[in-house]
Amino acid sequence: MKALLFHAEEYGVNFHSLSNRPKGIFHEKVDGKEKQFCKDCVVAFVTVEKGDNFDRTSTGVAKEIKKMCDEVRHESAVIVPFAHLSNKLCEPKRGFEILEEIEKKLKKMKVDVLRTHFGSNKSLHLDIYGHAGNARYREFY
Repeated sequence: MKALLFHAEEYGVNFHSLSNRPKGIFHEKVDGKEKQFCKDCVVAFVTVEKGDNFDRTSTGVAKEIKKMCDEVRHESAVIVPFAHLSNKLCEPKRGFEILEEIEKKLKKMKVDVLRTHFGSNKSLHLDIYGHAGNARYREFY
């Protein structure tokens, strides 16, 4: 699993359409035009890969997100399914399950978490703070 984390002043997303890639993509149900917005939050772009251990990788990502939330003193996070960090993607339904597990673990850690729609094309608004530690890349195995 790979993750790219940012401390964002603002994050926003608008749903545009269901994705047709990668092959076999799983589409989460959409009710109308999904729009999400968050201020002062940690935004985690997460790619789930073939062979990722369900518990170990979901725990690792959740702990890293919580750690960054603690460091920037904001308890809000956004999980963004982001297939673009790898060419070794896992089966889509498995990826969705792992992202749901990360969300559950963060909620147990008392993080106010938002998970962006899985299996869609979205437009993003991302305004990142300009301080040391505002961005980090991590891999979990």
